[in-house]
Amino acid sequence: MPAKSMQDLTALCQRRGFIFQSADIYGGMKGLYDFGPLGVELKNNIKNAWWRAMVYKRDDVEGLDSAIIGHPLLFKYSGHTETFNDPLVECKDCHARMRADKMIDS
Repeated sequence: MPAKSMQDLTALCQRRGFIFQSADIYGGMKGLYDFGPLGVELKNNIKNAWWRAMVYKRDDVEGLDSAIIGHPLLFKYSGHTETFNDPLVECKDCHARMRADKMIDS
């Protein structure tokens, strides 16, 4: 069986009602998807299976669900704003910007 592409998988998930392109009626947003009824069930099943394996079945882990947006002082006092560095490089021909660490690895 030939290997399938991510585009093939995305198209299948859209046809079957697992995902829909976000804001599709307004032209959509590239790379952003909303979960349909089957997608929500699948996502919840995966999340619950992961939670059982990583939290409930371990004595050394406690579950935590915290905000993904933090107070600016949190990043200041953790040293993140002073030390975080994610250098980008730009292609002179096509002007695409890429992370430098990803270019070194490839």
